[in-house]
Amino acid sequence: MEKKTTLYMREYIKTPNGKKICCISKWKQQGLIGNYDEIYERFIKTEKCDLCNLEFIEGHKGKYKKCMDHNHETGLFRNVVCNGCNSAKTDRKKQINSTSGYKNISFIKRKKLWVYEKEFRGRKIKITRKDKSLILAIKFCGLLLYRY
Repeated sequence: MEKKTTLYMREYIKTPNGKKICCISKWKQQGLIGNYDEIYERFIKTEKCDLCNLEFIEGHKGKYKKCMDHNHETGLFRNVVCNGCNSAKTDRKKQINSTSGYKNISFIKRKKLWVYEKEFRGRKIKITRKDKSLILAIKFCGLLLYRY
């Protein structure tokens, strides 16, 4: 029974509705909020980057890849952009607050602790360690395992 379900899901994901559901699910995990149907329609219909006017190439993983730009503080959708613009455009407030040079990692001087804070699937994660390398290992293992 499990093999049939898995096979069905693999085929379903290839359908237009399956692609839509997977895409919206990924956006939710990344913290995007809003009217997902409207945002998805705009995402599908957009052929050029809203910022630099570069034409997207379907299936491309580099500079020409289509990306969602959203405010990381509020979760609100901003633009459909190319990967180059998305990488260059960052939420400055988060970077200014980081004392480590890495997103979501800071140092508490009075306690002499490194802190990793992240919201994932609606839950806040907060991990503290005395060693910065342990915090970095935890962060990057999480990125590899959970793709958040």
